[in-house]
Parts: sequence; structure tokens; C-alpha cells
Amino acid sequence: MKPETVRADSMFLVRDVLTMAAWFGLVASLMEGAGLLLCQRLNWLNWDMALVGVWYEILWVSPAFNLLLFGAVGLTLGVLGRWLPKRLMLRMSVFIFAFMMFLDWGLLTGRIRHSAALVFAAGLASVAARRVERDAEGAQHFWRRSLPWVAALALAALLGVEGGGWLRERNNIAKLPPAPPGAPNVLVLLVDTLRADHLSTYGYTRNTSPNIDQLARQGVLFERAFATSSWTLPSHASLLTGRYPHEHGATDDSYDGRFPNIAETLRDRGYRTAGFSTNIFYFTRRNGFGRGFIRFDDYFHSPADMAARTVFGRKFRRLVLRRLGYTDIPARRRAGELNQAVLRWLDRDTGRPFFAFLNYFDVHSPYLPLQPYRSRFSKLPNPGGRINHYLQQKRPELTPEQLQGEVDAYDGAIAYTDEQIGRLLGELDRRGMRENTIVVITSDHGEAFGEHGLLLHVQALYRPLIQVPLVVSWPGKLPAGVRVTTPVSQVALPATLMELIGTGGHGVFPGPSLAQLWKSPGANSEFPYPLSELSHMPFEALRHAPNYHGAMQSLVSPQWHYIHNDKLGTDLFDWERDPLEIHNLARTPEGQRIANEFAARLEAMLGQRPKTTLKESSGNAR
Repeated sequence: MKPETVRADSMFLVRDVLTMAAWFGLVASLMEGAGLLLCQRLNWLNWDMALVGVWYEILWVSPAFNLLLFGAVGLTLGVLGRWLPKRLMLRMSVFIFAFMMFLDWGLLTGRIRHSAALVFAAGLASVAARRVERDAEGAQHFWRRSLPWVAALALAALLGVEGGGWLRERNNIAKLPPAPPGAPNVLVLLVDTLRADHLSTYGYTRNTSPNIDQLARQGVLFERAFATSSWTLPSHASLLTGRYPHEHGATDDSYDGRFPNIAETLRDRGYRTAGFSTNIFYFTRRNGFGRGFIRFDDYFHSPADMAARTVFGRKFRRLVLRRLGYTDIPARRRAGELNQAVLRWLDRDTGRPFFAFLNYFDVHSPYLPLQPYRSRFSKLPNPGGRINHYLQQKRPELTPEQLQGEVDAYDGAIAYTDEQIGRLLGELDRRGMRENTIVVITSDHGEAFGEHGLLLHVQALYRPLIQVPLVVSWPGKLPAGVRVTTPVSQVALPATLMELIGTGGHGVFPGPSLAQLWKSPGANSEFPYPLSELSHMPFEALRHAPNYHGAMQSLVSPQWHYIHNDKLGTDLFDWERDPLEIHNLARTPEGQRIANEFAARLEAMLGQRPKTTLKESSGNAR
């Protein structure tokens, strides 16, 4: 055979193999994208697959990712085909691409064992290869003829999702009513998993938060602010709706939108609204938090994040990256990256007031901030990372030195986030926006580092898990340097913002507004006690935790912290004298009397009275 003929045959083979690669890759991924969305909605995904959520962008992200993956394999096979018989090469290519496609579908839900999925894919791929071998020319003709239609479907998904989203955002902004003259901007900065007592402005011995400290000196700081729960989902729902968990219902599953939230209310008053989340597990559109936000930025923020949400990307993360020692959250979005997205959004339209709600996730486990922050407060070069909720390392055996390393890395993450908050506020200053912007600093819950034998959160309602920072600043409009000592709940934030903005809406959020506490210090001794709630979670991973046994409620007064567990009974702590909550006074005569008073208050709030029979309570061991 002449060299020219060999080259022509080789090019023909490469073209055919790449055509097959594109066809199988696109067909596999179009089914994958639709399947992930459907299985996510129907709760058919196993825990590991469901942990990494998706939204409609997956309909084009999966095709883009698989086109590259299948194309790389096809290019390799095409090169190898120069030294293999054409018939063998085509059969081998069909088997490999069909195997990849069927394996993709077999792994989609995560409920089929890997070995079973491999056998399933290999069997179907063998059948496909034999059938193609019987009519190779007809099969190649089919792939060539149908590939443009398959590619057009993938392109339509890209244009429909991205173009539709762009048009929807543009139209929603165009339909906004005129905002009240001089309406202030509102910027809520939530640092996920930040316990108040690790900020220097709350008395921590380490200088973890100079920028937040400065903001507190310029505004109002609430020394005793409490989250409505000890984990993300119910707390975020409360922050946005001004309702307690037993009211809004987002205690175990997504928020169903039964109450209006602050984003909807401000949007209807002419505000541009946007949510920016680095908590890709719970504060997402998937969990019902997109309501009222004209823009919600959660998933698909980078090519790495896109790849991590595909089926093969998820398996690569689990089977390869973990074995290579990568233990962080895949494609974790840092505070600095989030700031850039926020600033780009702000710069698109400066003619309207904005409401932006940001969730920073750097402080959440695994505690792996960037250097030099990771080792800023530690003698170890790389502290942290042993406690890892993502890898289900929730109760590792730690030496005192290792536990201190976790705390050191946690504090380093706070320092990093604090610096990024300072930079964001500096950019607002540079743009001339700071003077007319209400800034709120808070968190959704705290974190435990061995208190009551616990690590992480979502297990109980002890003080380290629910006491969070709360700072409200508005230069020239709010008093500077005020520190409010009255215990308050974050549930009052929407009512407070509405009063500050002065655009009406009274009655949308039940309140009361926190503004009365800095306007009339000391005159609100009967301010509602902060209520926190935690649902019963009988999961094996929480067997050691109080809420494994029963649902929990907590009330905080200026002196007492009352915790009730449906099965374990009551704890009562005098946290003025016992801030570490070591001594459970619920069994003392005075404690029983006080506990009964709290039970009556709780009944008034919940509409039902908790059981007052004191069952065996582990007290300090919790």
C-alpha cells in the first residue's frame, strides 16, 4: 500500500473514532444531566451522590465535560489505530465508548455497587460491539448523520439554560418598581460555622478578626446573639424569613417557601437581590433558597466545580483524589473568589439599591485555610484537616495536640475570612457605596471542639453551637461602639432590616426589631428569649449525640440556658456563673422550679408543653 493511502486510511480512522467519541459522549451526558436532576428531585441518589447537588446548568455542563473526556479517549484510540487492523480498531472503540456510556448511567444514582456497574457496562458494551461489527458501515453512517442533531440538543441546553437565565435576570431587573429615594444597600455577610467566642471583639485572646472588630466599633454589636438551630438549613431559613424552625418547616429538608423572605420583600420594593453561597450542600437553589433572589450564585462557579458535579467527576474525586491525599471539599470556593463574583455583580448596575446575602464557607470543616493562615496560630506547619464532615470523619481519635491543631486551623480560617471581609468593604469604599450600605456580620451556627464530648455541630444546642456573632453597621445612621447585652435571636434580623430601611412592610416579618435595643438600652428586659430548635436525627453517625435520641429546644435568658430533649429530659445551666456549661442544675430544687418556668414559656412559643419528667440525663457527658 502506498504511503499516501496509509495516511488517508489513518485520517479516515481517526475521524471515525472521534465521531464515535463525540456521539457516545454527548448521548451519555445528556441522559446523565437529566438523570441527575430527576434522581435528585425524587431522592433516588445515595448520600455520597446527593451531597454534591446540581441545578439546570448540569444539562450543558455534563455534555461539555464528557465531550472532552470521550474526545481525549477517542484521540488516543485514533493514534493507536495507525498500528492496528481497522476492523479490530473499530470494534475496540465501540466497546470502550459504549462501556463508558453504560458505566456512566450505572453509576448515576450511586446505589449500584461499582463492581456491579462495571459488569453491567461491560456486558452491554460487548453486545453493542458485536452488533456494530455485523454492520459497521451502517453504524458509522448513523453516527455521522445523527451527531449534528445530538450536538444541537446539547447546544440548545447551553443556550436555553445560560441564555434563558441571562434574559430572566435582565427582565426581572427591568420589571423592578422604582426604589424609594435614598434607599440604603443591604449587605449580609454570613460566616458559616463561626462561633462568637473565637472573635477577638467577643473577648477571644487571639487576634482573629481585626476587620470585624473595626466594624463592631463603628456600629452595634450584640454580645449574646443566638442562632435558631445548630446547623445550616434551618438557620438560613430563619435568617431570611424571620420565622423559627417549627414555623418555616425547614428542619430536615428543603425550605418550601411557605413564608415570604427578606429577598422577596426587598425585590418588590425595587432592590436588586442576589445570593452568593460557598455552602454547596445546603444554602443553595436546590434547597429552596433561590426565592426572591434575582441572581443566586452557588454551583458551577469554576471548571473544577463543574467537573466535580458530573458522574465521572464525582467518582474521580472519591476513588482517585482521596487516595492521593486530597481531603478538602472538591473545588472549594474561597472567600476571595466569592468577593470577586459579588463585585462583578455590583458593577453591572449601580443605579439601584442592592440586597446581597453572602455565605462564606472557609471556617467550616475540614479546617484547611490557605497558607499562611493555616499555620498562623499554630506551631505545626499544617494543622487541621483531621476533623472532616465531608469524609464522615466526625469523631476521630485525637490527641490533645491534634485537637489544638484543629482549633488553630479553625482560627486561621477565621483570620483569612476576616481579611477578605475587610477587602470587600474596602472595595465598597472605593466605589463610594459604603456610606449608604447597611452591613450585617453573623453566622448560622457555631462549632464544638470537645465541649460535652462533641465535635462539629448539628448534634445539640449547647452554647458553643448556637451563640454566634451579630454586628450591624451603617455609618452615620447607627450609633458607633454600642454593645447590646440582652440575649437576642437572629430571627429578628428581617424585621430589623425593614425598620432600618423604612420602606414599610411591617407585619411581613413578626419581629420584634432589634433597633429598640440600641435606641433604648436597658429598657427591654422583657425582650423575647432566643429560641433554638433541633430535630430528632436517628442516624448512626449521630449515635453519640443528644439529638439522636430526641428533638431538642433551647431558651436563653440573661442568666439561664434551658435545653430540653424529648427523650433525655432537661438541662439547665447558669451561664453567667458557668459559661462552659459544666454544671447541670436541672435536678436541684431551684433548678426544677426554673425549668418549669422555661417549659411554660416554651409551651407558649411552640403551642405544646415539653415533658417535665426528668429522665436520665448525661449532663456533662453530652
